[in-house]
Amino acid sequence: MPVPSRELALRCVDLCLNKGGIDPILYHLPQGQLFDFAVLVTGRSERQVHAIVDEVLHFCKRSGIHHHPVEGGGGWQLIDCFDVVVHALTAELREFYRLDRLWPGSEIIDHDSGLAGLPKLPDAAASTGGTD
Repeated sequence: MPVPSRELALRCVDLCLNKGGIDPILYHLPQGQLFDFAVLVTGRSERQVHAIVDEVLHFCKRSGIHHHPVEGGGGWQLIDCFDVVVHALTAELREFYRLDRLWPGSEIIDHDSGLAGLPKLPDAAASTGGTD
């Protein structure tokens, strides 16, 4: 069963936070845009930016969510899951590019309250089906 766009976006924010992402913002874009939701998150280093995107990518693969290949490198990477796009940037690049200005008519979703309404994800290790 496919994951609804809003739930996927909220899960992506949760995954970013679990990897130490800072200041995530979840935008719900107006109808007619190329995608429904955009997530912006800051990593403390290029390595952490990569780890954040890698975590989202692994979740998508485990959950059967279609996505384009990861784009970018260094301090800015993104994963495009068609209806949800996640941008992870270092603080310097987030300040320089100011992507937050791209979607002025968008609704900012309170991810804390949205996440509270979702069931917990199973542990990645538990979902492999291994038995002892």
